[in-house]
Amino acid sequence: MALHIALITPSRYDTDGYVQQWKRPVMVTQAQAAIKALLKDCNDREVLGEDNEITCEDHYEIFGPVPIEGIVARIREAGHGAVFLTGVLSAFFPRALDLARMFRAHDIPVVIGGVHINGIKALFKDNDYGLQDALDMGASLFVGQAEGHLDDLLKDLNANELKPVYDYLRDLPDLSSAPMPAYDVDTIKKSFTGVVPIETSRGCPFRCTFCCIPNTQGVEMQMRDPQVIADYVLEYARKGVKTFFLSDDNIARNKRWEEVFDKLIEMRRKHKVGYELIIEADTVAYKIPRFIEKATAAGVTDVFLGLESIDPETIKAAGKKHNRAANVRDMFGSWYQAGAVTISGFIIGFPGETEDRILSNVDTLVSEYSGEIFTLSVLTPLPGSVDHKRLHEKGTYMDPDLNNYDLGHFVFNHDTLDETSVERLTPRIVPKVYSLRRAWTIMLQGLRNPTKAVTNFAWTVGLTLGYRVGGTGVYEVGSGRYRNRHLRRPGLPKEPLLIFYPKYFLKDVWGILHAGFYLAALRSMLFVAKRKVARERAAAEKAQGSIAAGAKQTV
Repeated sequence: MALHIALITPSRYDTDGYVQQWKRPVMVTQAQAAIKALLKDCNDREVLGEDNEITCEDHYEIFGPVPIEGIVARIREAGHGAVFLTGVLSAFFPRALDLARMFRAHDIPVVIGGVHINGIKALFKDNDYGLQDALDMGASLFVGQAEGHLDDLLKDLNANELKPVYDYLRDLPDLSSAPMPAYDVDTIKKSFTGVVPIETSRGCPFRCTFCCIPNTQGVEMQMRDPQVIADYVLEYARKGVKTFFLSDDNIARNKRWEEVFDKLIEMRRKHKVGYELIIEADTVAYKIPRFIEKATAAGVTDVFLGLESIDPETIKAAGKKHNRAANVRDMFGSWYQAGAVTISGFIIGFPGETEDRILSNVDTLVSEYSGEIFTLSVLTPLPGSVDHKRLHEKGTYMDPDLNNYDLGHFVFNHDTLDETSVERLTPRIVPKVYSLRRAWTIMLQGLRNPTKAVTNFAWTVGLTLGYRVGGTGVYEVGSGRYRNRHLRRPGLPKEPLLIFYPKYFLKDVWGILHAGFYLAALRSMLFVAKRKVARERAAAEKAQGSIAAGAKQTV
């Protein structure tokens, strides 16, 4: 007898109601890989007895359609099984519910877990925001983190006694001995970036009101073993993975960050492996002694920084007291001198912000930080954040369609901005932040870096195409957009063949031409920028040589 688990990470619906799918999406998520490793561990420990094997298959819906009928057949062939919908964010929850309905129609058990469920359960007593819909169809909710908590669920599933809710939200796991995520390397290589995400820790001690992490993962940091992390990076690097994303919400607050970097430094030196690391850190991490030095020695080349705003009043209102606008230039300078690329998040729509104030802040970004890379997002009261709970308690209108909680829409009645503000602001902000002139400046700044010349080309291309062509930013883009006429959101009509194919063919052709223009322009600019910097360096070396010769003659 076997217990067969189908792991699925749902996608979400686009503005036309079709499931977002790409031939090569940006990258895979780690929640599913973590559950896959835990299932293997449960099987190795014979949680269900020596005669009961636990098998699994995994599907990232962002890569293409989920084989519903095939999964149902394999579960029935095994004798027992279920579908686990993993890592479900709020914007993906509507699609998760639709997938759950398909499997429940075949009487297949479904378990749903992820940040959305954790966020609602953390701050609300009732099963609002879609949770009751899941329970009503017979799906089970997994609340909290899975490490150390799967045994009972699997035993109940095997006994056909699955409970409606498994709540481990306050029972934080010991990550030091937990299995590392199990990625399929071929799937990783199919993604656009080829990045393997890894958490060295979970949680965050800061309590920013717009963030879910403190309420869903806790303010006490849970940390993995540094040696295990180094061994894991070595294992995947030997399999051909070139880039790793240490996806901790804030690795600088991992109390063992120095050990992590030291183990990676030691591993790089001993085994001579080449790879790059991307990390997330707060804006004051550069002040921690040895942090930048150890990070870059460990392989860090790119850093996501939670800047959010450069307006002191806005930062204060968001509860991000550790941010200091006055430190921004020093922060960028410190990472620049270390040869690292910085990508800073910038949010519009904080309480009290007006259109004029937002545009003024954007003008400051563009003029004072002309060589820096920024991502743009709209303040979104994500379920699980203090902002969301406050609005709920005040009775403020919030969009009931969770699919719009994608950091690109205004989804609540703002105190100083109306619902059409994003429509008016976006055409004015995007051309400023992602102009070709700024791209030129960003490239030059990177190439002129005295420590290590970098082009910043990949980020410049990704963000420019994401915002100027895709309109959604870098997080929901990829190459080879795939639309399935039959995978449209329930309630929307199936478009006729003679409308569907011409309509989206023309739309995609326009997108390809638009993207081709920017890509060609950016490649040309990179070529010219490299030649310009090379001439500058040659001139500087010649001048330095002349000065040295003159000094020698004087002596």
